[in-house]
Amino acid sequence: MPRRHLRPKATSCAEKPSLREVVRNICTRNFNIVTAVNLLVMTVYYLVFVIGTGYVQATYGASLSTAGFTSGIMVIGCLAGRFVSGNLMSVTGCRLLLLGGLSLYAFSLALFFLVGSLPLLFADRLLTGLAVGITGTATATIAAYVIPAQNKAFGISLFSLSTILALALGPFLGIVLMQHIKHTTIMLVMLIVAIGALAVGLLLKNPPKVAHRLHPIFELNSYIDPRVVHFAVVPLIVFLGYGCIQAFMAMYAAERGLQAAASVFFLIYAVAALVSRPITGSTMDSNGENIVIYPLFVLTAIGLLLLANADSSAMLLLAGVFVGLGYGNFQSIGQAVSLSMVTPSRFAQATSTFFIFMDFGIGLGPYIFGFLVPHTGFEGMFYALTITLAAAMVLYHFLHGRRVRYV
Repeated sequence: MPRRHLRPKATSCAEKPSLREVVRNICTRNFNIVTAVNLLVMTVYYLVFVIGTGYVQATYGASLSTAGFTSGIMVIGCLAGRFVSGNLMSVTGCRLLLLGGLSLYAFSLALFFLVGSLPLLFADRLLTGLAVGITGTATATIAAYVIPAQNKAFGISLFSLSTILALALGPFLGIVLMQHIKHTTIMLVMLIVAIGALAVGLLLKNPPKVAHRLHPIFELNSYIDPRVVHFAVVPLIVFLGYGCIQAFMAMYAAERGLQAAASVFFLIYAVAALVSRPITGSTMDSNGENIVIYPLFVLTAIGLLLLANADSSAMLLLAGVFVGLGYGNFQSIGQAVSLSMVTPSRFAQATSTFFIFMDFGIGLGPYIFGFLVPHTGFEGMFYALTITLAAAMVLYHFLHGRRVRYV
């Protein structure tokens, strides 16, 4: 019998705490620490994406596809890190897993200076991705534990603003730094930031308690939560489109002569997500997820259709607003929904499950829809993604949306 997800009624206006009180209750010491750690780690992660391809081509004379694999292998490492970290947290606890992930992150960045061949660089990037996956699961799980239950979606939205800021800062810093300093100097800067993230992580005190019990190694539910899987299929499909936007935006903009607008596209995306996430999180806490998620499908579809037809900078940037409102909120709302399906003792596995499926969608999208581009052009690809998104909305309704009861 499928579980029906019940949402409590919102309290009356007289009983509601003020926004300032809600934010103060959420932004505790540990919440602020893991948010800062996530910002630093993810900024460096996105910076590596920007500078890595050009470096591999220039240094090793690799083809574009081979150079692009340096980013792809980081995503693979990230997926592996998310997969194992849920079970690891059960035996190590939150703090030790976080510090272990941060130490591995700094170590992998330091190893770059000893790498002398392309295979070794791939191995190093795999290690970097593994560290990001472990650290990301640890920070998100700690945040989930310390956020008050009645403000879970709003708190997750505030925490995930750090990822949105990193998405804007990382590529921007990468482009600027590449114009002024050498790649090895940029890597040194990133190593210093990673060490700084570790120093901030050491400030974590009295972390949330988790069950110190290692689940059976060969049981899948030791790593993911089956209750979340049926919902997580939806973000997997939804984020196929986001992966395509990330991978093909530069080529698409060049084809249409919109390079200048494309350079600030993700900044516009980040601003739209930053402004809207606290609103969508608070709305979900008060009224349930359906009132937020269904409009997100519509906003994302509008953004994809605008991208398909963008013939001016204004239209491309307007598309950035809509995809920022759509994709930019799916991550935080989706994570909050995933957490609502489990007990606190399974937060780590629920978090891992959601991000594994989301990251897999981001990585899979360019491979699947990239085959369409030679036949339909980028315009046809975006139309196909819009149809896929509509299918995801129908799937969401039958897998989860119709079961939600707001009482």
